[in-house]
Amino acid sequence: MNRYHLSTILAGSVLAAGGAAAQDVATATLPKDSVVPVFSQHDKPSPFPILPMWDLGWAPGEMAYRRDKVHPGGGALDSIASSLAPVKVGAGYTSAGSTKEVFGQATLRTAFATVQATANYENAGRYTDGNGDEIRTGYDRHTEQLVLALRPNADTNVNAMVLHDRIDDHMLPLPVSVRQGGLTLAEGFGADPIKTERTVAQISAESRKMVDGLDKVGVKLRYVGLERVANNYSLRPETPAANRNIAKPSRTEIGASLSGETHLAADLASRLTLSSNRIWHDATRWGGPGVNNLSQITGYQYPGVEVWEHAANLDLAWKPAVATTVNLGLRYDYVTADATKADKTMSIGGLTFTPRSLYQSYFGEVDTSPEDHLISLKLDGEQKLMNDRISLTGSVGRIMRAPDTQERYFALPSANNATAAGTITRQVGNPNLSPEVHYRAETGIAFKGDDWLDYGRKRPGGDDGLASQSWRLSVSGYVDQVEDFISRDRAHGQSGVLLSDNAFIWRNVDARLAGAEAEAAINLTRNLSTKVALYYRWGENTADGRALYGIDPFEANLLVDWQDSLGEIGSWNAGFKVRAVSSQTRLDDDPSTGSGFDVSKRGGFGLLDLYAGMQFHDTIGLRVGIDNVFDKTYAESNPANVTDDPNPSAANGPGRSFYARAMATF
Repeated sequence: MNRYHLSTILAGSVLAAGGAAAQDVATATLPKDSVVPVFSQHDKPSPFPILPMWDLGWAPGEMAYRRDKVHPGGGALDSIASSLAPVKVGAGYTSAGSTKEVFGQATLRTAFATVQATANYENAGRYTDGNGDEIRTGYDRHTEQLVLALRPNADTNVNAMVLHDRIDDHMLPLPVSVRQGGLTLAEGFGADPIKTERTVAQISAESRKMVDGLDKVGVKLRYVGLERVANNYSLRPETPAANRNIAKPSRTEIGASLSGETHLAADLASRLTLSSNRIWHDATRWGGPGVNNLSQITGYQYPGVEVWEHAANLDLAWKPAVATTVNLGLRYDYVTADATKADKTMSIGGLTFTPRSLYQSYFGEVDTSPEDHLISLKLDGEQKLMNDRISLTGSVGRIMRAPDTQERYFALPSANNATAAGTITRQVGNPNLSPEVHYRAETGIAFKGDDWLDYGRKRPGGDDGLASQSWRLSVSGYVDQVEDFISRDRAHGQSGVLLSDNAFIWRNVDARLAGAEAEAAINLTRNLSTKVALYYRWGENTADGRALYGIDPFEANLLVDWQDSLGEIGSWNAGFKVRAVSSQTRLDDDPSTGSGFDVSKRGGFGLLDLYAGMQFHDTIGLRVGIDNVFDKTYAESNPANVTDDPNPSAANGPGRSFYARAMATF
């Protein structure tokens, strides 16, 4: 979510001055997104993603405890999904959690406007793993979106969108006691999100002839709102909590941006974007350990946090030759934050704290109203060779990230202030955190044959089998050296940490991350295609000399797909996917010396999925599948974490499950 505040005079004058002389048709094209990316917290907890609303290549619903890197395509249903028919409807069911899904979309198009309404409903319950054991999970969800696109003339576009998403009765695995590093942890979730409601609204406009000397001027306004309620009793009548608690987080963002684009020369294009974003983030906990009163405040996850984010972003695109592209991004961010409830009291177990006193007990004097100045720079390049059959890419950058509201201000005390065992559930943000500085380099190479169009799509003619020229091979990798990486950790009396009581904290360390991906795909015939995709990640807390938490293990995926026509009435497809995941041997799973945020070592696993589909006249389609055909028992090494719990459960994924999805257009 890039956020923008505006200054029409500044953007217009700066860009017009640089581009007034550039009137020729240019060959340089600016990338759609800013060259400098916006990074977020490593392994950050988050609700289910909002978009896409459905995935035709995946069983219905959100498979939170299965996290495949690759999903198959929609197969025969793709032609229905991409149809221009004004109405599309669909339904799906999977035996994993008896999950049901219904969705629909209606579109009205005229010469000057398009209106599209989309809705999706999902309901999921508990499922069984490969051992036949029941996994406590489930939710009820509905999502609606309305989009309006206006084209008043050939030079102007206006787009508006509003999206509403609500998740109710989201059950999570109950906490269970485990021993890690000689300490007892509650692995699981201390509360269920009984309501999560999100609203996103955006309006944007672009004009190509608004300001003399500019190719394009754009303005964007954006609103994001989140309301959440979580407790440990509404959905747990069979396991009543000894001490009930409830929390009500809310977050509101309002942002705006103004951008202008111009060509400084035929081969050089520029874009300046000025933006601003305002965040209000608040969350209070009532009740909890040692408290039998749901009117007593026992913690402030977000103590009235208010943030301003201002940014100026300059992008340059240079095209020195037809086969060469160079993009440069320069970004300056000014971020201010404040915890307006830093001195409000919270009491638990006979102890009284304020967020400020809690921060000070671990980090000494703190400034709860910090300000950060961030300067980021990134250079991208691409060189194509042999008539675009080979593509070489690379980038280098210095990219900064300010601490987010959770890392800076989280304040959840515990009932026991005397022993390490009693404070292991405590969570304490750090207002003294410095921004992260990423020194990141990326590189990649891709080859493709003369007959390659896409996976499953081959140019007419050409050989079949291994001699086919419809293939693509790509390899990419990155290295990221991070100064002041913001790490989840535990208090062990490290430098800058005053206590050694195993409380959950955030602190700056140095870290190094690296990763590589490789993919090989070939359309062996016009009907038969196969693809192999490999993923590897590595992370190290170099300050403490230990593995970084939240790093996915090596994963390999193999897809084999067959597609064919049904005469003149439609088409069909069938295929299978093999997913192989290694065990993660590099873990930060000891809370007595590290964070303990990783679950204890889990073994690797392999899964087989089968799927098939057919469609008639691009109007009616059906897809069926069997996931985890051999009913394997497995769990992801890096489990899903949708709440702020410091020790999420390594819940087993679904056992053998069947699904079906139907779709039609009108």
